[in-house]
Amino acid sequence: MYMYNPTEHQQSTAMAPSAGRGTFTAFGARHVKGVAVSRWVAAVCFVIAGALVVAFGHWWGLVFFVAAGLNGSLAYLVPRWNLRRDAPKAAKLSA
Repeated sequence: MYMYNPTEHQQSTAMAPSAGRGTFTAFGARHVKGVAVSRWVAAVCFVIAGALVVAFGHWWGLVFFVAAGLNGSLAYLVPRWNLRRDAPKAAKLSA
């Protein structure tokens, strides 16, 4: 029978995990540039789709611009978050 160890799942207090760390996949963590490029491409596609839908007179096409903004902002910010997260590790290695 397995005994529960209350300290088994505790994290170290050296560095707290960021709030968004669990929202991205391991693939995205390994291929940051590729995921960022694909997010930019998706953002451009959302802008084109939104422009076409709005041009044909449907107001709900503005939702595509919200999706484009979200994808564009994540494409810009996620690589910077990863650099900031990895900076303490790089500083320890160079010291």
